[in-house]
Amino acid sequence: MRYFLCLLLTCLSVIWFSPPGADAAEQSDPAPDARVGVAQAADAVNAFAVDLYGVLAEEEGNLFFSPYSISSVLAMTYAGAKGDTGEEMAKALRFTGRETEIHAAMKSLQDRFDSIPDETGSLSIANRLWLDRGEKFTPDYEALTREYYGAGAEAADFSNAHESVRLEINDWVAQKTRDRIKDLLQVNNVTSDTKLVLVNAIYFDSAWLEPFDKALTMEEPFRTGKDEQHNVSMMRRTGHFLYGENSDAQWLKIPYRIPRFSMLILLPRKNSSFTQLRELEKKLTHETLASWTDDMSYSRVTLRMPKFKDERRYSLSETLKKLGMNLAFTNDADFSGMVEEPRKNGYAIHIDFVVHKAFIELDEEKTEAAAATAVGMTRATAVTRPEPIIKFNADHPFIYCLMDDYNGVILFMGRMERP
Repeated sequence: MRYFLCLLLTCLSVIWFSPPGADAAEQSDPAPDARVGVAQAADAVNAFAVDLYGVLAEEEGNLFFSPYSISSVLAMTYAGAKGDTGEEMAKALRFTGRETEIHAAMKSLQDRFDSIPDETGSLSIANRLWLDRGEKFTPDYEALTREYYGAGAEAADFSNAHESVRLEINDWVAQKTRDRIKDLLQVNNVTSDTKLVLVNAIYFDSAWLEPFDKALTMEEPFRTGKDEQHNVSMMRRTGHFLYGENSDAQWLKIPYRIPRFSMLILLPRKNSSFTQLRELEKKLTHETLASWTDDMSYSRVTLRMPKFKDERRYSLSETLKKLGMNLAFTNDADFSGMVEEPRKNGYAIHIDFVVHKAFIELDEEKTEAAAATAVGMTRATAVTRPEPIIKFNADHPFIYCLMDDYNGVILFMGRMERP
C-alpha cells in the first residue's frame, strides 16, 4: 500500500498599518551572543534570498516572494534531514556552522521580531505542527522544533478526516493573518495519506514613518520596456532618506514606524536599449547587496514611485533543485531525524512539492503583504549629502526589499516590471 507523508510548511506574512502619528520608540539591543546569532541567521536568509531571486528572475514579469518565510520553513524541514540530504539542504539554504548553531541563530532572529514595541506596530511569529495519530516524531525532532521554533504539536486524524483537518489548518492560518490568507490549503493538498503538516505564520503591522500626501499622487507614465509605457498612480514625497548610488543604480530606503524597518528600492539607471534591469540583476549578489546598503547616507531626495498591487504563486521544487537541493526530492532522501519510521514498504520520506504564494499592495499610507509556503513530503518516488535635491524617479522597473535594518534581514523581495 502506498504510504504518503505530507509535510506542508506554511509561512504567512501580512503587512498592515497602524494609525500614523505616534513616536517610534527605539528597541533595546540584545545581548552580544544573541547579536551574533541574529547576524548569522540574517546572513543566511539574505544569501538564500538573492540566490532564489536569481533563479526566479529568469522568467519575465513581476516577481514577489518572502525569502524569510521560505527559509524558515525549509529550516524546520532541514531539522529532520540527515547525511547527504542535510548537507545539500544546508548548502542551498546558505546555512553554515553546526546544526544546533543554525537553529539557535534562527531562534535569535525570531526573538528579535518578537520584541517589537507594541506602540509602533507588531511582527509576530507562530508555529504549529499537525501530526497524524498513527505517527510519532523522533524525540530529538520534537524537542528541537519546540525549543527553537516554539512549535507545539496537534494530534490530527488525516487517515479518516483529512478534510476536517485541512479546514482546521486553514482557519488557524486565517486567524493568525487576520483573514488576509484564506483557503491556503486546497482540496487536493491534504489527503488521507498526509501524515504531517507544519505551519509557520508571521504577521507584520506598521505604517510608513511619514506617509505620502495623497493630494500629490497623480497619473503618470511608467516605462515598461523600450517604447512601451502606461499610466500609473505615482506617489511623491520630498524628504531626507538613506540614499546611495553608483554608475549602475540608485538605491533608497523608506522607513516604517517600527524602528529600523524599511523598504529598500533598487532603481537601475536608464539606458537607450532598456536593458538596465537585467544588467543590474546580473550584478546582484549577496555581497554586492550588502556593500550597496552599507554605502548609504542621509540625503534630501524627491521620491516618485508607483502605487502597486501584485500577487505571485511559485512552484519551487525545480528552483530549489537548481540551487543544489536534489536528494531531498528523491527516494534516496534521508529524513530519519524527523519521524520514527523514515522508511516504510521500501519508500523513504522525501519532499514531493514546494509551493509559495505571495501578495503585496502598496499605497500612500501603508504596505500590505502576505506570503505562504507549502512543502509536501511523500514516500512515493518523486553620511549627509549636500543640496541640490536628488531626484529618485521610480518610473521604470525596479527591485524592492522589505527589510529589518537592524540586522539587514530581508523579509520580502520583489521585482516590479509592470505596476
